Amino acid sequence: MLLIDTANLAEIEKALKALPLVGVTTCPTIIVKEKRNVFDILKDIRKLIGDNMMLHAQVMADTPDDILRDAIALRNQISGDFYVKVPVTLAGFHAMPLLQKEGISFTATTIHSVAQAILAAEHGASFLAPYINRIDNLNASGAELVRQVADYLKMHNLPAKILAASFRNVRQITDVLLAGAHTVTLSPDLAWKMTEHPMTDLSVQTFRNAWSDFYGADKDVYNLL
Repeated sequence: MLLIDTANLAEIEKALKALPLVGVTTCPTIIVKEKRNVFDILKDIRKLIGDNMMLHAQVMADTPDDILRDAIALRNQISGDFYVKVPVTLAGFHAMPLLQKEGISFTATTIHSVAQAILAAEHGASFLAPYINRIDNLNASGAELVRQVADYLKMHNLPAKILAASFRNVRQITDVLLAGAHTVTLSPDLAWKMTEHPMTDLSVQTFRNAWSDFYGADKDVYNLL
């Protein structure tokens, strides 16, 4: 599964037309780039993608009770398949049982260790979001973390899904998907890079050259009927 990590409506609309998207993720830095009210942004995204696609948005409070208040405000304003993102801080872990009690689906975000992922999964997180490139930059392996967390989820029959985030290149994306990530969320630039390869372009150009030499440069299949 693939999600797009942006709050820009034009980027989302473009991705919807070509990529097998299942939803949109946002974070505070992405939201503020749009320079509009957060609820207006999220409602516009929901209108664009429909109620059946996932939408993730993050709390900003830093105490358990206020995290719950943020989460309730978000859930009450945003319809459809919606997930509140909660950082895996101590306050976040305190808040997770409160969210469960209120029936609020949440994504545990900013995960940098297997231990954090395990705690969030045991607290009932719907999604676990490890930050792959940041983990790799700490001389650890994001793909290995995903593999271990996937094994733990399977071993203990936990329903949480791994939603890997924070990538630098396509290789990291494919590595974590092969390691057991259920889905990834990508910046628009990286999402488009997944579609690209210079040898593909070369192959297509070779086909076009041969076709054009015989049928003419202005001919495709449909206009040879």
